[in-house]
Amino acid sequence: MRYIISYVSTVNPNISNSDMTELMDHVRLNNNAIGLMGILIYSEGNFFQILEGEEQTVKMMFEKIRKDHRHYNIIKMLDKEIISSSFSESRSSFTVISDHYNQSELHQFLKKEEEHNPEHYKSISYLAQKFMKFN
Repeated sequence: MRYIISYVSTVNPNISNSDMTELMDHVRLNNNAIGLMGILIYSEGNFFQILEGEEQTVKMMFEKIRKDHRHYNIIKMLDKEIISSSFSESRSSFTVISDHYNQSELHQFLKKEEEHNPEHYKSISYLAQKFMKFN
């Protein structure tokens, strides 16, 4: 069974641009290496992240995230088992977005959420639109 956790948080204002770049690169490489799929979006001092994978791995990663000093005000939005992954299992790629490009994985995720989890779709879609300034 697959598992998903998503959250939003506020970035610590003491984090430099080079620290942020290093963090984004580390997240992409580390999450791919341990089999997590999902997306991390950074925009205007905030993070929006969706983690999907094996339940134990997702929960372990979220505990690490919760203790990370680089952000605060963590608000968990989803925390549940899922039947199928919203992200491309064949690519198994964790995507990091910090600008308005490479949004196809996020659009695919939102489309699946609208179909399969309409109770969560509205809040996640709203946040994604605010973070990415979708038209």
